[in-house]
Amino acid sequence: AQPTTNGQRDEELHVPRLPLSDIDHLDPYPRSSGRRRDPSKKRAEDSAQGATKQWNPAVLLLNRASKSLVDADFRRIAPKGRHIDQWTGPGDILKESVKLTHLAIPVFPGRDLSTFQQTNSYFLLFPNPAYARTYQNYITKLHRMSQDHTPTSLHSPLPPPPGTVVEGEDVHTLLQDYALCPPSQRINIVSMFSPFGATLHRLIEYHGYPQLTEPIDNTGRAVLFWVEGHYPTTNAVRAVIDEDGRERGLQWGPRDGSRYVEKLELTSELPEEAEQREDFERVAQRRWDRRWIVRLSDENEARRFVRTWHRRPFPLASDHVKDGNPRIVNAEFLW
Repeated sequence: AQPTTNGQRDEELHVPRLPLSDIDHLDPYPRSSGRRRDPSKKRAEDSAQGATKQWNPAVLLLNRASKSLVDADFRRIAPKGRHIDQWTGPGDILKESVKLTHLAIPVFPGRDLSTFQQTNSYFLLFPNPAYARTYQNYITKLHRMSQDHTPTSLHSPLPPPPGTVVEGEDVHTLLQDYALCPPSQRINIVSMFSPFGATLHRLIEYHGYPQLTEPIDNTGRAVLFWVEGHYPTTNAVRAVIDEDGRERGLQWGPRDGSRYVEKLELTSELPEEAEQREDFERVAQRRWDRRWIVRLSDENEARRFVRTWHRRPFPLASDHVKDGNPRIVNAEFLW
């Protein structure tokens, strides 16, 4: 055999370089098993991701809850970003609802439409069923964990110390933040999807109760006002509140002089179940009840009004008090 020179050996071992433009046709997915990624799986993932971006309103209804809950109680424990894309932190699910659907009230309490008083239920609005189901499953999980780790007797284990992680959650922080339902009770949170009933459809259409949101949104700066056992006129209510404002040296209503005390139009329809109960007369009496919405300048002023007026005797002339008992005012912050 003829000996080869170094130049000949280099020429034989020369490997042409692959142009960068040729990599455009390479598989963009990693090949962990030596096979291409199943296109059907990619289409399914794209479809699931698209489902979370479509406008298809869904509602969660929390029943048998405390009337003292506020919207922060729902945002504080919302699922974190690992559950659904665009949820970047606690509470962002509800902020995202506002951005996607322009809802002014993503969470609001249920109300008895014959009196407009708050009930023990809450509505949560979501832009699509995917968000609603994820939130519902997450809340159910948190409630179960609160039941497992809340002491119920002297023989119960000690509550978990700070930093204890169970199923990816800090149980100590969870027990401090979770307030939707006592651990001793069974949580009742149900989902509702389109088509909705007339009442619920109206709430979604007006982004809340039209008595509060129309013609302008007064949610979070208005007060529900009524007097037990007395039915004064709107002018009488306005005069009493104006007089109280003069006494404190600062009027309650808006500074522009607009009308801030308006009578609330209540529904006169009786519940279908009223005829099946013995309190038909009490339910019928609601037709004569009078409620007013007092519109204040901001939330702080509205809460200050509630602290001043709630359970306070309504000023009446002596001839209006036949039994000698004062007529008590009720003031409820509307959010």
